[in-house]
Amino acid sequence: MKLGTAIKRIVKVNPEQFRIRLQYTDGFQGEVDLSFLFGAPKSKPLVLEILRGDLFGRCFIESGALAWPNGYELCPDAVRQWIEQGKHRAA
Repeated sequence: MKLGTAIKRIVKVNPEQFRIRLQYTDGFQGEVDLSFLFGAPKSKPLVLEILRGDLFGRCFIESGALAWPNGYELCPDAVRQWIEQGKHRAA
């Protein structure tokens, strides 16, 4: 996996299953299942805020990272690794 590749765009969001299909600047495309973060948020205040505010579907790309209106961001390299390793459903 090449590190430092930014997310170019969000292709599709499935807020019911916490899945997001992404396209990267190098053309790679895949779907990540974020239910491991959003399905059991426990003591993650920013994740809880997204869930309480029904904000999951309002994600966007900021400086190549996956972000939400409350300031929560996920590293594009980590998300890509989750997709490529197949742990979170590669597409």
